[in-house]
Amino acid sequence: MATGSEIKDIVPDEALEVCARQIIVNYFHEMLSYKEGAKKGTDIGFVHDMRVTSRRLRAAMDNFADCFPKRPFKKHYKKVKAITRTMGAVRDLDVLIVRFENELVNLMEGERSDIREVIEHLQRKRKDAREPMLMLFEELEETGFETKFLEFFGGRYN
Repeated sequence: MATGSEIKDIVPDEALEVCARQIIVNYFHEMLSYKEGAKKGTDIGFVHDMRVTSRRLRAAMDNFADCFPKRPFKKHYKKVKAITRTMGAVRDLDVLIVRFENELVNLMEGERSDIREVIEHLQRKRKDAREPMLMLFEELEETGFETKFLEFFGGRYN
């Protein structure tokens, strides 16, 4: 689960903009650390962690928006918001699927077949919801979003 990694080297005497850059870049790196797992789709934890971290990143960006030029900042913010929204569509279905799977053990056999149909339906919807997520990842890679984001916020692209 996304733990919100510790941000080092922030000191009280440092300029707010410098601290803001460190915090934003840290959350951005953490968010991206879950991307490959989210793309594979075999462990729902990666989608959850990426979404949680994208929300933390957006909160940091909200808090420090005044430290940056408005137009380029807004462009990056919108992309992060799109990541959060796209991950949310998949995550919501993951949560429903797990909930129904957990309920199967409490049901009688006749009821289980109905719930299994619901689970299969949700799994198909999840597969469909993953398509926009994968397309967004592809678009971000093709446009060099990661590099541009890190260049703007002063981080290094690793």
